[in-house]
Amino acid sequence: MSKDDRDSDENWSVSEDPPAAVASLTRMLSCIGPTCGDSIDWGSAERIYGTSFPADYRAFVAAFGSGTIEEMVMVFTPAVSSAESHTLEVSRLSESALADDVVNHWALADQGRYRLEDLLIWGSTAAADTLCWITTDPNPDLWPIAVYTRFDLEWTVYPCGMAEFLLKLLRDQWHPWPISDTSLRHDTHPRFLHDKDEAAAYEAGRDPWEH
Repeated sequence: MSKDDRDSDENWSVSEDPPAAVASLTRMLSCIGPTCGDSIDWGSAERIYGTSFPADYRAFVAAFGSGTIEEMVMVFTPAVSSAESHTLEVSRLSESALADDVVNHWALADQGRYRLEDLLIWGSTAAADTLCWITTDPNPDLWPIAVYTRFDLEWTVYPCGMAEFLLKLLRDQWHPWPISDTSLRHDTHPRFLHDKDEAAAYEAGRDPWEH
């Protein structure tokens, strides 16, 4: 990626062109399995979840799908029927999490501004962090990101979309670092592996990340 590309992408915001951040991610992330991208019935997903989804997220799912970045950051996809259930699935917080005072702990700047009931989980990390949207705005392209880290045991809010959040994560542009594990900070060639390909590889007795 050229310096001009980096400079222009760093000026992206959720109010401009959300899929632009996904275009930058496709230049950074290598899809290392045969499956790359998921086709989602977004109308059915909207009926199941009672909301539409951000444009950058829909573009990311089309480009990469449900899977993991460097065994660390997992991105989920929505269920498209009430009977469907899979491991990496967009969801609200569980009833037990909503009732847990430890979970309802926010960084000082965000205390009293948000409710756990308004969070929608789109991802997680291998370090047991939770990645969410705050879904209070009627325009999903304006949903900020909230991250609950197991290291700090609190939520921190980031005023950007999920694609920009991931892009800045892979560029090491978050200060302080927003997730509990720092291994991605030193990865100059990050890879994405679809969950179907990862499961198939382990079933075949091989580690798909060892190459």
